[in-house]
Amino acid sequence: MKTKSMAYQTVPAAVALAVAAVGALSALPAAAQTRAALVQSVDEPGRNPYQETLSDLACRGTTVCSVNFATVPAGKRLVVTHISGYIDTAAGTPPNGFLSSSFGGSAYATVPFTGVRGPNGNLGTRYFINNEVLAYFGVGESPRATMQALGGDTASGGALVMISGYFVNVP
Repeated sequence: MKTKSMAYQTVPAAVALAVAAVGALSALPAAAQTRAALVQSVDEPGRNPYQETLSDLACRGTTVCSVNFATVPAGKRLVVTHISGYIDTAAGTPPNGFLSSSFGGSAYATVPFTGVRGPNGNLGTRYFINNEVLAYFGVGESPRATMQALGGDTASGGALVMISGYFVNVP
């Protein structure tokens, strides 16, 4: 009888030992797991959007209209992705234009754009500008948009220019 009660006593002990071993083995991988790090895309276009609109009405009667946009702040780089606006010309000759850097004239980030002829009115013929661009401006630079009436034509009503894009952090 003594052996029979010993057998009954070893079964619960063996089951308890097996449960403890399985629990210990399954706890190891859980303890070794790491939590996912929170990642933040600091250069995502939607995080630091940029848009600025300026006009030049003082260029009426001249051949060139230009606007100087705000200077890029410290620690940032400006990525310009779009330029739009208009220029009014007296004779209706298609204008020419550029987006350039204040540092290097039209040699840096120059993007020629073309106009689409709009209606004739009291201020002459309006040419609309609506172009995708990809231009980069660094710390201290000021984007400059210049539109030039060609063929002896003049700007009759001035110009309005809007640029948009986003800032990225400079490491």
